[in-house]
Amino acid sequence: MIDDLPYFHIILPQGNTKMLRNILAAIVGYIAIVAVLFALSALLWLTLGPSRAFQPGTWEVAGGWVLGSIVLGFVGAYVGGRVCARVAHDARGATILIAIMIVLGVVSALLPVDVATGPRPDDVSMFEATTGALQPAWLRWLNPLIGVVGIWLGSRKLRA
Repeated sequence: MIDDLPYFHIILPQGNTKMLRNILAAIVGYIAIVAVLFALSALLWLTLGPSRAFQPGTWEVAGGWVLGSIVLGFVGAYVGGRVCARVAHDARGATILIAIMIVLGVVSALLPVDVATGPRPDDVSMFEATTGALQPAWLRWLNPLIGVVGIWLGSRKLRA
C-alpha cells in the first residue's frame, strides 16, 4: 500500500516503510476506536437517558452505564484492533496500538477528575453528562486493560 505510492522511496529508505506502515496502522486503529466509542456512547446515552445513566440526583454514573461502557470499550478496541491489523505490515502495528492504549489510559487514570458539583438536574445534555459524570476510580484503571484485550483479540490474525 504505502510502498506503491510514487516517489515514496525518496522520502524514506526502503527499509523504513514497514515501520511507518505499522505506525500509521496504529494511528488509524486509534482513530477507529475513538469513532466507534463516540457513536456507541451516543447511542447508549440516547437509550438510557440521564435518569438511567446516573444515580438519582447525583453525578455518579449508574451500574447500567458502567456495564454498558465496559462492553462498548471492548467493542471499540476490538474494531480498532481489526482496523489496525488490516492496515499494518505485521504484528508490530498492533503492539504500537496497545502501547498507545496503555500510555493514554494510565495518563487518563492519573489525571485529576473535574466533576460537576451539586445535585444533577433532571435534564442534562450529553456534553454536560460527559464533562460532569463521576465514574468509579476502578473503571478508569480498567479501561486501558479492556482496550488492550480488545485490541489484542481484534488483531489476532496478525499473530497467527
